[in-house]
Amino acid sequence: MPAERRKTIIITGASRGFGFALTKQFISNDWKVIPLVRKNEDAKVLKRFNKSNCFPIISDITSNGVQSSIRESIKSYGGIDVVINNAGIGGSGTSLNETKSYEVLSLVNVHCLGALRVTQAVMPFMMNDGIIINISSRFGSISKISTGELDNVACSYSYRIAKAAQNMLTQCMCREFKDSGIRLCSVHPGRLRTDSASVDADRTPEEAAEILFEKIKSIEHGRFYSLFECAIEW
Repeated sequence: MPAERRKTIIITGASRGFGFALTKQFISNDWKVIPLVRKNEDAKVLKRFNKSNCFPIISDITSNGVQSSIRESIKSYGGIDVVINNAGIGGSGTSLNETKSYEVLSLVNVHCLGALRVTQAVMPFMMNDGIIINISSRFGSISKISTGELDNVACSYSYRIAKAAQNMLTQCMCREFKDSGIRLCSVHPGRLRTDSASVDADRTPEEAAEILFEKIKSIEHGRFYSLFECAIEW
């Protein structure tokens, strides 16, 4: 009998934090992992985990060139099962007067347009029952911001705007592909202790990666999940 096909996943922002933990989690469970990183040094570090399961792509999601890099790299893999758009950066201005328009544009380019570019590149290669997950944030939830629930947790205007834009992208795709068999959703990974963590961070990237790996089996289309809480309102 032919060998069973190994599932294949693409993870952006895989060089550190949650993306790094996700990459290790899926590699350890014998998935074929395609981490997207910007530097050759990061690719070398990831390859050391398992050369037979890890196939890095070196490119930048803020450039339109990432699409040709992805397509050329994955065209021989026989289909993509899961995409996790995880790459992200933080902002600095937490008030109107401190917020710079160029920083807003920079974060939107990463969080929203980066996810757009990667998804456009991968969509023709997705398996019929594939899953696309955009890693969002509680700070991208307009309902949470408008109720004042997060008033005492510092976060930049730029980050909130970029994540809200990404959430709209996710919902647009959810509507377009609702009958396709491909499932799309947003995931808030929790208050993770990473380099850009909020002051109330209380979980590790490894904990979140393990939970998301288990949740992959039951992901529902069109949801906004929080890994350590109930579903979040957009």
